[in-house]
Amino acid sequence: MNSKTERHNQIKRIILDSKIASQDELLEGLRKAGFELTQATLSRDLKEIRVGKLADSVRGSIYVLQEQLKQNSQPENIPAIPANSVLSVVFSYHLCIIRTFPAFASTVATYIDHSRLAEIAGTVAGDDTILVIPREGYTQKEILKALVSVIPEMETKLG
Repeated sequence: MNSKTERHNQIKRIILDSKIASQDELLEGLRKAGFELTQATLSRDLKEIRVGKLADSVRGSIYVLQEQLKQNSQPENIPAIPANSVLSVVFSYHLCIIRTFPAFASTVATYIDHSRLAEIAGTVAGDDTILVIPREGYTQKEILKALVSVIPEMETKLG
């Protein structure tokens, strides 16, 4: 037991079955299931299996699998993805800067990247800030329209 694949599968099960808000909670769940690992190993595992965080009305933020975002199948009580995580959208010349709640930027950026918008070349995410890099030849208006097409509530966050 305790192979990397088994550990990854257990992490997925825990995230799908429970509202996990911290790595400490996830480590505890893994230990109860017979897995012993360090926080550093868990952090690497979370990146490898593409785990993000989303807002939760009860826990503040919880872990979700990126595949849930792609399939748009949300566990019960998770708000629409990822609209309520976005705080503001501003432009600086042709670049778009999106502000999110802390720890939400990578999830929102991944959601945008997986949408494969023709207007967007890619995103770069920090903890609470996303830099949206547009493709050549698109205006701010076209970029915003593309972003709003995948996250409709973003239009109200324009600042």
